[in-house]
Amino acid sequence: FYFTRQSRDHKRLDICFIDDSRDTCKIIISEKINTYVESRDFKLINNGKEIIQWSERDGWAHLYLYDSNGTLKNRITSGQFHVARIAGIDEAKRTVYFTANGKEEGINPYYSNLYSATLDGGNLKCLTPKNFDNKVNMSDDAKYFVTNYSRVDTAPKSDLFDNTGRKIKEMETTDLSSLFAMGYKFPETFTVKAGDGITDLYGVMYKPFDFDSSKVYPIIEYVYPGPQTEAVNSSWSKSMNRVDRLAQLGFIVVTVGN
Repeated sequence: FYFTRQSRDHKRLDICFIDDSRDTCKIIISEKINTYVESRDFKLINNGKEIIQWSERDGWAHLYLYDSNGTLKNRITSGQFHVARIAGIDEAKRTVYFTANGKEEGINPYYSNLYSATLDGGNLKCLTPKNFDNKVNMSDDAKYFVTNYSRVDTAPKSDLFDNTGRKIKEMETTDLSSLFAMGYKFPETFTVKAGDGITDLYGVMYKPFDFDSSKVYPIIEYVYPGPQTEAVNSSWSKSMNRVDRLAQLGFIVVTVGN
């Protein structure tokens, strides 16, 4: 069997193999960095003859293909975007399906999309509605997927697609009519420049539902103090209610990517 182990200071990660008949442990892949090794689950394919590893070794999160001895065969993905997780694998077609952020030009980089790529690193394709945050669940055989997609200013929708990105069926649209009848209003998205004057930071602004532009409101910036975790909502969900509730007390609440 295979497992991962990480050093206590989070600067080293090993993918290991144990042969219980021989009582031996072999390091297949080892990754070291002088700051902090982030990790995701690796995937065994081809009856254990190949391994797909997620790694941030070049500064961006990408997928790499190894043989069973830990020899790198090739990169599967590359470029200035972030692979989030593997959603499915079609071994017969040598294709991996994964969610990623920041791949599409002009799109909020917090929005997640589903992509496909061949294991040799070719035929990268976006399969989901692009200008939305997509929550994807793929079938076990990787032939179909359901995506629940929205933004903070749109009601969630769920659709069924095949693995080429062809829409098969519109399944459901969330009914927010009762919320709007009670006075609910969508929050607003915005971008500002970081301290370098170049980098775009993406944020969301929550206002009182009875907002009056002629009045002055105190502003609360809602933050989460983790450097690798954001407090900015990218999709419409019940998790927005903590900032929506705060705004109804008479504040303008903003969340900005750190």
